[in-house]
Amino acid sequence: MPRSASIFGRAIRVKLPPELLTEVNLLTHLGMSRGELNVINWYARRMYHSFDIKKKSGKPRVINAPERRLKLLQRKIADLLMPLYRRRNPVHGFVADRSVKTNAQSHLNSKFVVNLDLKDFFPSISQKRIVGVLRSLGIDRGVADAISTICCLNGCLPQGAPSSPVLSNMICFRLDKELLEFAKQAKCIYTRYADDLSFSSYQPLGSLFQTSPPSPGHFSPDLLGEKLRHIFTANGFILNPDKAHYADRHSRRTVTGIRINELLNVDRRFVRNLRAALYSVEAQGIATAEAKFHASYNGKSDIGKHLQGKIAWLGYIKGASDPVFRGIASRFNKAFPSLKLEIQPTPQEIRERAVWLIEHWERTGDQGTAFFLEGVGLVTAEHCVSPSGIVELYHPSKPSTRKSHRRVVHRVRL
Repeated sequence: MPRSASIFGRAIRVKLPPELLTEVNLLTHLGMSRGELNVINWYARRMYHSFDIKKKSGKPRVINAPERRLKLLQRKIADLLMPLYRRRNPVHGFVADRSVKTNAQSHLNSKFVVNLDLKDFFPSISQKRIVGVLRSLGIDRGVADAISTICCLNGCLPQGAPSSPVLSNMICFRLDKELLEFAKQAKCIYTRYADDLSFSSYQPLGSLFQTSPPSPGHFSPDLLGEKLRHIFTANGFILNPDKAHYADRHSRRTVTGIRINELLNVDRRFVRNLRAALYSVEAQGIATAEAKFHASYNGKSDIGKHLQGKIAWLGYIKGASDPVFRGIASRFNKAFPSLKLEIQPTPQEIRERAVWLIEHWERTGDQGTAFFLEGVGLVTAEHCVSPSGIVELYHPSKPSTRKSHRRVVHRVRL
């Protein structure tokens, strides 16, 4: 039933699902007993597989992957909480129909960009904060404690659990609200993708700093205005000093790794690395290239699937008909035919393929044009078809493939 809840000081009405009304309802929905919940509380550390992955900076990122049973419970909890989260417009991470691409599109053609990063994003969200945000939604203490027990590790959100994204977005609800209000006053655009925050404008972003904007490149977060810095500290977050970056109209402007100067694009080094990897496969063979890949990057994945994901990402950002993507994807398809990527024709190629020529069977030399429409077939003027209905049909690129046809599906007089 609907309950009155106070989220960050504002009273609202939230309709909680029956599964979140009592601890018994929650455990029944999850298919677990109180005893299993106690086991998770006592032995949660044994239920995760921890490993490191390298960041772009070379520093390790710790991933805590839950075991199958715990992962299933966390996914069920995420499905229950997602309808309760009210996404604000600047949020592009961990929400439906949003991605790093939509995040970058929000800043397209902006001349000045400030990128910030929240340090230790998931570890900085404590189990107590999770209980607090759930309680603010009107969820009973017992239910909130059970959810935090299942979804937290070592007293904070683990990076790798399926429940962490929605819980982190709920924690950032007030942060997004305050930063959005700040951005409106500063007359700039604000977006957030997980722990990556971006501000952009067509004018210099002087209102974000204590004095004038710094030189393009990395800068110390201490140069930001006191009001902006206070918003982060008041919400329990610390800015990463190594990832604060400013770009002006003369710089390469990127948002979540995507260039936004004119059109959405990837970094040139990304494309060069793809071409170099494909050249290695073509020149040395798949086995040798894969051994080189594993030795250089300490990888264990199949090089074909690795490149498939990278090239698919390139096509997602630049478009499936982009010439750069088409060229790289064509080389990949020849090297890995079993992992073939779809390549779309350009608008010009579609138009060229759609135009066909018709010749009268009875009056040699008389020609007409037919247009191919998807789901319809070839469409032409009636005078292009002889009274008998017999025509010779061929594409201009292959005149030798002429074929006689005697089938007119439908005639329409205009």
